[in-house]
Amino acid sequence: MLAVRIDLLTGRYAATAYNDRQRVEWPPHPARLFSALVATWAEGAPGTAEGDGELAALRWLEGQPAPEIVASPRDAAGVRAAVTVFVPVNDVGVIRSADRSKLDAAERALADAPPAVRGKLDKEVGKLRQKLADDTARAIAAPSKFGKHDAVAAEQSLLERRTRQPRAFPCATPEVPAFAFVWRAAEPPADVRDALARLAARLVRLGHSSSLVHARIATPSVIDELAPLTTSFVADETAGALMVRWVGEGQVDRLVAAHGQHQQVEPRVLPARFVRYREGGAAPVRELPVSVFSDDPRDWIVFARATGPRLPITSVAGLSRLTRRALMSVADQPVAEVISGHRPDGPASEAPHLAIVPLPVVIGPYADGALLGIALVLPRDLAAGDRRAVQRAVGHLERARPPIDPSGDPTVTLQLAPDSALVLARVAFGEPALVTLRASTWTRPSRRWASATPVALDRNPGDLHHSDPAARARAFDAARTSVIEAIARIGLPAPLEVDVVRSCVLPGTAKPRAYPRFPIDARKPQRVLVHVRVSFAEPVRGPILLGAGRYHGVGLLAPVDDARTEGA
Repeated sequence: MLAVRIDLLTGRYAATAYNDRQRVEWPPHPARLFSALVATWAEGAPGTAEGDGELAALRWLEGQPAPEIVASPRDAAGVRAAVTVFVPVNDVGVIRSADRSKLDAAERALADAPPAVRGKLDKEVGKLRQKLADDTARAIAAPSKFGKHDAVAAEQSLLERRTRQPRAFPCATPEVPAFAFVWRAAEPPADVRDALARLAARLVRLGHSSSLVHARIATPSVIDELAPLTTSFVADETAGALMVRWVGEGQVDRLVAAHGQHQQVEPRVLPARFVRYREGGAAPVRELPVSVFSDDPRDWIVFARATGPRLPITSVAGLSRLTRRALMSVADQPVAEVISGHRPDGPASEAPHLAIVPLPVVIGPYADGALLGIALVLPRDLAAGDRRAVQRAVGHLERARPPIDPSGDPTVTLQLAPDSALVLARVAFGEPALVTLRASTWTRPSRRWASATPVALDRNPGDLHHSDPAARARAFDAARTSVIEAIARIGLPAPLEVDVVRSCVLPGTAKPRAYPRFPIDARKPQRVLVHVRVSFAEPVRGPILLGAGRYHGVGLLAPVDDARTEGA
């Protein structure tokens, strides 16, 4: 067994969540420990026999599976609310940085380019790299004369004259001011264990510079001391709900390369791979029924509304159609079937494909049906080639227009009208702050489900408003049968009960008659829209997208079992 115990010398852990700088990271991610150990190695004696031994130990560690995390439960780690403060920036100096934006754009284009044009782009990248080197040499050369810019830059390097930037410092105060990373099946060689022990002994902080720690390689008995007031967070790709960062082969090289680029000055993102964890050491519940649509957050590409109109829930089909058209306009040609939803010869695809699902606010005290974002939901077990086709199309779409903030993340602009545009920003991978934008909101296990957007029935059931009670009853029976068939079509078991209604079943939703014609194309037969409540004999996992509009945001169901009484 290999275990690294971390004691928090100040009793608190300060580290921002990777996808929300206003939230603290808890439990601590093992990738953060690995990066800290690599930084400790780099500050030691690289190139010496001892340094080479530590480097070899790190390469051994990066090949291990994700460790168990022994730490205070999430609800037992007191979290300080993040308050934005304005602090002087550290990365100031009298040297003006060379502009590398053109080089970055050229390198991205080269990475996405087909082999036929790579030679020309490779030459262009080479020229831009040489230009960057020349510009940098001129910037760092001794100036021939002292100019106005040099005086201003030198003055700004003084602490009291530095510009202030907003910063947040979220932190957690766990019940037990210690935690551990444990590889129970790992048996490192003696020289590897000794090298890791040296690195751990020199480690002084984890996360923010204020998180002072004492780290050591621990024995099983030392880890057992944490057991009474801690819990185990274990990797579980099936039942895990937490997204935790760990590393993979080549992580040391990636970290060294990343440091060469940012030099602790430029913005940076910790290279890592994401692993699903569950809290608690108990065995996971038995595998639950799932639909053909993936419940893995890594298969959800979520965009949040950044600017533009706050669209109502009745806009879902139109917004979904506009998004698919935008994706198809920038996708590699011929457009992949997983994006277009049509086979190369024209007919509609029979295989599950990309669902574009606008996300409405229908859960919580402020449910008003407004669309807060859009989720691109991939089918379960999608082929690697199809997955790359979607990712490349999304990347092209994000680069089609410059971001609203040149220093910010890429955005997607959807032109709603000549004088109206909706700007979307991709949500960082993981658990967004807004409940509506979380994959788990729509995928958590539940026995009871209700439609957030109405289901477009695959067949016309008849007149649901017929004045004859018998004819109306037959129409509702046909509608229920259509819903049951739609449930089977996405791979879920037959429900115990299906309730078809013509009014709303969730707060913030709209009656079916309030929606525009579906499909929008008048050349296609109009579908009957109904709201539904569905009950299963056992919990099933979402997302549940039903009916003829399941790929277009119509027919999105939400779990309505009370999570506090769910039991598991």
